[in-house]
Amino acid sequence: MGKGGKSHEETKSGEDENMAAWLVGLNTLKIQPFKLPPLGPHDARVRMKAVGICGSDVHYLKTMRCADFVVKEPMVIGHECAGIIEEVGSEVKNLVPGDRVALEPGISCWRCDLCKDGRYNLCPEMKFFATPPVHGSLAHQVNL
Repeated sequence: MGKGGKSHEETKSGEDENMAAWLVGLNTLKIQPFKLPPLGPHDARVRMKAVGICGSDVHYLKTMRCADFVVKEPMVIGHECAGIIEEVGSEVKNLVPGDRVALEPGISCWRCDLCKDGRYNLCPEMKFFATPPVHGSLAHQVNL
């Protein structure tokens, strides 16, 4: 997952800047800029329209940890989400700007035999939105 938007210098009043809900400490969220890297060839940028607050988000907020995952530095929260594709990388063939999407919060490798067999949910390298070290989706925009 990426970090994104324009700097205050690049916008008139900061309204175009990508902002996100950052967990910065116990019971402390701050709305702050979220910089996204340029899109890679297999990436897409999504403008978020809806983001759910998951039980794990609440757990991180109250304890800064969930099971063995510990928040050691500020992290964007937000797990389940939906939005609209804004931009796609050069190798993305199944999405176009304007498509409405619901995002799978699990990020698998797509290289192991389980992923190739369509059982990506069992990927041994599975990562999740809003689970350290991956940022979540409670932002204006995210890359995936």
